[in-house]
Amino acid sequence: MRTLSKVAILAVLTASVVGSLFGGSTPQTTAEALEKGWEYVTAGSTIKLAHVKTDTRLTMPQVSYGSGSQQQAVTAQGDASLTKALWRVDALDEEVRGMPVACGSRLHLVNSDSDHRLHSHSAHRSPLSGSQEVSAFDGHDDGDIWTLECLKSENFWRRENPVYLRHVDTAKYLASLPSKKYRQPISGHQEVCATKKPDANAQWMALEGYYFSRRSSAPQ
Repeated sequence: MRTLSKVAILAVLTASVVGSLFGGSTPQTTAEALEKGWEYVTAGSTIKLAHVKTDTRLTMPQVSYGSGSQQQAVTAQGDASLTKALWRVDALDEEVRGMPVACGSRLHLVNSDSDHRLHSHSAHRSPLSGSQEVSAFDGHDDGDIWTLECLKSENFWRRENPVYLRHVDTAKYLASLPSKKYRQPISGHQEVCATKKPDANAQWMALEGYYFSRRSSAPQ
């Protein structure tokens, strides 16, 4: 309990520090209400992606795959306090920090703890299910690009609403499979992979994180 308390306080302090470093509006954490001006994921936000079906967080546990690409593994795990679960949203079609990310936008998701990008590739299979592997990659190529697909009739990525993330290069969807869990050294972590169908296993939502207020020129 002491650890969780310290992490919660650190998250609030970090939000204030980030705001002062970048200038402009102070980012908001999900501990605050989703009031007007804070309801969207914006370019430059650093967020935690929750797997809707299992309430786990997309994370990079700093373990490499023993097969396939042997790149850094990406998993879904239940500890929402880990900094390894923070991902910066680099919107390729909207590069102005603070502007809402439009549905249909192309994205890079960059792990804030390592600067690795969320990546996938058709050449390698995931170790547990044999689906398409998803990894964290420290290079740069087309395998790093994802498209945001909104489930509801939205124009922009609304926080706490489910979305799909489709891999541009292979047209498969970021997913986590609750029945596929790793053993040591990452016991209990769920496999993250890319699958053909945009089903319940492929739904994610933006929860905790640091969000910049949208600019006055953003659509209402």
